Amino acid sequence: MLAQHADMAVQNLHIAGSVVSDAALHGKLAAGHSANDFVVLAQAEGGISVEEFRQKLENVQQEEQLGWLTAVGKYFIGIFQKGGEVFAGFVTGIIPTLVVLMTAFYAITELVGEERVHGLARGAGRIALTRYTVLPLLAVFFLTNPMAYTFGSFLEEKHKPAFYDAAVSYVHPPLGLFPHINPGEYFVWGGVLVALLELERSGAVPSGYHINVAIWYAIVGLIVILLKGMLTERITAIMARRQGVEL
Repeated sequence: MLAQHADMAVQNLHIAGSVVSDAALHGKLAAGHSANDFVVLAQAEGGISVEEFRQKLENVQQEEQLGWLTAVGKYFIGIFQKGGEVFAGFVTGIIPTLVVLMTAFYAITELVGEERVHGLARGAGRIALTRYTVLPLLAVFFLTNPMAYTFGSFLEEKHKPAFYDAAVSYVHPPLGLFPHINPGEYFVWGGVLVALLELERSGAVPSGYHINVAIWYAIVGLIVILLKGMLTERITAIMARRQGVEL
């Protein structure tokens, strides 16, 4: 039995020795690979010291730890960079066109004559249908925002609040057709236009679809301001009667 135990002990020692040898071999191989990697990195950097290499490793670890912050910052600033690209497109595209349009329509106003324009405004303000459709359209077309509201001077006092409500609501719907009406807020239509043009390029909608949208936007706007004008006129009459004010 003692001999058997001795043999088993000798076998265990051999096994342990083999494990130690394998570990030592793997350690040497790992060290060799590390040394080779170090040499490659050192050569790639043009030759750096051990201390410089250690600092680079620490920097890499810090960058990995801050990776999610870097990603957040990248996407955050990317939003504004994309906005800058769109703005640059406006500067080279729509803004020169807008300046020319404004010049042309101001010239038309001067050619038609201020008195004739005012005469059209007085005629359009006589009945509710034209008072809250044609009159606001003429106002924003010839005088643009915010001078368009001065056309209310041709109306009776009881109609002025309703006209303002209709006119102020119509400085956006025609922008797709007449951007000179409200150039300071062209971004309202411009954002929609960018999306529509992208859909046209991708084939999701037919070519020229943005023109149809612009026309319908202006038509629906006229219907809306007619309803708003008539409703506001009614509300104005009720409030004036309650407060004993004669308009």
